[in-house]
Amino acid sequence: MRKSLGQNFLNDNNILQKIIKSVPTHLPILEIGTGGGALTQGLAKCTSQPIYSYEIDFEWYTKTKKNLENYPNLNFFNEDFLKATIPLDTPFMVIANIPYYITSPIIDKCLSNPLVSGIYVMVQKEIATRITASPGSKDYSSFSIFCQTRAKVKTLFTVAKTCFSPVPKVDSAFVELVPHDNFLKDIKNLDLYNSIIRSSFWGKRKTITNCLTKSPYLSLEKTTIENALNQVGISLQQRGEKIKIEDYITLSNILSLK
Repeated sequence: MRKSLGQNFLNDNNILQKIIKSVPTHLPILEIGTGGGALTQGLAKCTSQPIYSYEIDFEWYTKTKKNLENYPNLNFFNEDFLKATIPLDTPFMVIANIPYYITSPIIDKCLSNPLVSGIYVMVQKEIATRITASPGSKDYSSFSIFCQTRAKVKTLFTVAKTCFSPVPKVDSAFVELVPHDNFLKDIKNLDLYNSIIRSSFWGKRKTITNCLTKSPYLSLEKTTIENALNQVGISLQQRGEKIKIEDYITLSNILSLK
């Protein structure tokens, strides 16, 4: 185990079994963070579908691959998942118990892959709250909107920090993200939409007008932004954390015509 990789391994068998029961096993599974292989082995026992397991730490990769060599459906990769080319061309599930500092880029990469049918990830409890936050709450953020635009999100259960070794500083939560296109199909310009979401939260406590006008991610005239906000029915003094996804989509589509 390397501290530099931020690894905390689950050591509670009851929680392990809850995770295994939560993950659909009718499709191939991509696991991020093999570690000692407890979850990998548990999944391999539950399905004949292929499992592709990524571990960046060479020592754990070597040890676990040898220990689980009797499971023919296991495929191990000693790679950084964020840099890896995923070797699947059919729908698959993702399961991950990953260091907290790379949670966002991992979820981003998975939700950006159209073949991912479900994501089951152990995250810091605070991150789970952000992922599932509603408009108007203090935890609603650009990351909330990114996730909820692309998936139905749900916290399945929380996990005490004492269930990990070494013990982290905070509790965790096991989160389900099931991709859908309910919102994406209505967005005319996804790049612009993403820039608007990012811009809406870049300035702490700033109004939506100021955020969009002064954002380093957009180059639109103030009058254009104000007219679009008025068309949607968003107050010029509103703050980004109070705006619903549907209104962001409408705003984006109006501005895509400018």
